[in-house]
Amino acid sequence: MKNKIVILFLMLGFICFAQIPKDQLMVDIKVFPEEKAALFINSDVLLAGESLLYNISILNNSNTKSSLSKIAYVSLRDHNDSIVFEHKLKLVNGSASSNFFLPATLETGIYSLIGYTNFTRNNTKEAFDEKSIYVINTFRKNSDGLKIPDTIQVNVNTQNIDFADVNKKEKKINIILKKQKYGLREKISLEIEHSEKYIERYLLSVRQITPAQIKNKDYQREKKDNSKLFYLPELRGEIISGQIFLDDKTPIAKQDVSLSISGEKFIFKLAKTDKNGRFFFTLSEDYDSENSLIQVVLQNDENKNYSIVLDHKTLHLDKTNPKFLKLDSSLKEYLQNRSVQLQIENAYFENKKDSLAPRRPHPAFYDKLGTLYQLDDYTRFPSLRETFIEVIQLAAIRGSGKTTRFLVYNPYDPKGYGKFRDIPPLVLMDGILIQNIEELLNYNVMEIKSIRVLNIPYRYGPKLFSGIISLETKKGDYKPSLMQEYIKEVILPPTVQERKSFMPSYSNQSNDRIPDNRVQLYWEPEFATSERQGNVSFYTSDVPGIYEIHLEGYDNYGEKIIVKEYIEVSEN
Repeated sequence: MKNKIVILFLMLGFICFAQIPKDQLMVDIKVFPEEKAALFINSDVLLAGESLLYNISILNNSNTKSSLSKIAYVSLRDHNDSIVFEHKLKLVNGSASSNFFLPATLETGIYSLIGYTNFTRNNTKEAFDEKSIYVINTFRKNSDGLKIPDTIQVNVNTQNIDFADVNKKEKKINIILKKQKYGLREKISLEIEHSEKYIERYLLSVRQITPAQIKNKDYQREKKDNSKLFYLPELRGEIISGQIFLDDKTPIAKQDVSLSISGEKFIFKLAKTDKNGRFFFTLSEDYDSENSLIQVVLQNDENKNYSIVLDHKTLHLDKTNPKFLKLDSSLKEYLQNRSVQLQIENAYFENKKDSLAPRRPHPAFYDKLGTLYQLDDYTRFPSLRETFIEVIQLAAIRGSGKTTRFLVYNPYDPKGYGKFRDIPPLVLMDGILIQNIEELLNYNVMEIKSIRVLNIPYRYGPKLFSGIISLETKKGDYKPSLMQEYIKEVILPPTVQERKSFMPSYSNQSNDRIPDNRVQLYWEPEFATSERQGNVSFYTSDVPGIYEIHLEGYDNYGEKIIVKEYIEVSEN
């Protein structure tokens, strides 16, 4: 049954889109498997100037990692559903992680962290996961609570930790420590010990217990998406979809459409609309640039007014009543001290940067086919037309004005013609489809770095071309100067890069003079255990207090695991 479902998805992926009306589905929705999102955070009470660390895991009905979706979406919203940040994340083995620095402009209040995939939105009970985040901004005056009827009390945490009685029950996983009291900047080594022999990944966090305690937890929204659409899983990568209309709002069927994401490593895609004028592109490649163009591929010298309408994948939620965070006066000293510590920490940001994993490189779709002309290796000519006459032997520019066209040659043919010479070649500049040749001819040729010519027929997507002529500029930032109705500029934020949290080492004296006011000593959202155990080491900071070691996740059987241990850090 599983194989049949996957095949069905693939068939739908070629004829449908990221979202389609439920009444147009030819199968019962109940045959599709379900996904749900699970969010994990470093703390639900944070100060402006701190970072919210999070992990999102995508699970199936058995609470094991789902392999369907490849893209997840995480956002922070206020009570009006206004978005503070929205991250697009690439899922690896059903999981992804990132962070967000809470700026000083963020007001004290209650925010919602929302996580979902395109496919979880079909889950009638758990379309998304939500965590309430309580933000305290010590840099701005709190709003007038008298104007807000609902009040959330923030008290001082008076809970005492009995080290002798913590986690002494028998369980599948145990946190093993050599001792429970440590000094400042002291190395801590711990083991994660399994009672069963299996390998799994968990979130492991070590953070100081905050004195701020929420008395009554906030209300959370109903976790349903009541849309009348069915959302397909992003099986191979991000799906970009939409519709093409004429001025009279008539959808255009069987219309070729291109997507270009500019940059040094550009992305170019082609698609064809269905009977409803719908198109889709699947992006499995990494990209850095936000700037992209969607173009209707014109037939000859068309003079039509097109309208390109994109589908939006942001999950919109109902607004909730605003709530006022009332802070206990006993928290004043703690908040003042912590505010100073954060300012010192942020002043040394350059010394404590997280490390970013490089994006996966991808070649152009034609890879290294054809002949590459590096123009600086030849005599430079003042125009592109002259450059094609004197340098480019496999292609040419013919005609003038509106009849200007490119063509490719076969130098071994007695007449110099290439196959399918009546079909135009695909012409790209920095991955952008060129349809206005006159504009390209007026471009400063000195800014063009290279020209690649593939002089054999090439089928890409739904179209056949007599060849490919791909030009690249020195800066990789070409953009048409005349934006026509058949071109739409689109902002596509790239997926958030994977990062490794900064952790200092005091095994030598290189960091001795740098202040260390961390309260988050360790954060590893994908902590891997090897068969029966896992080991980890990290250092305490200059901040004394009680710290919680928190391990959370799902084991191989889908059972949720939460294990806590505590340590004390003191100046002595």
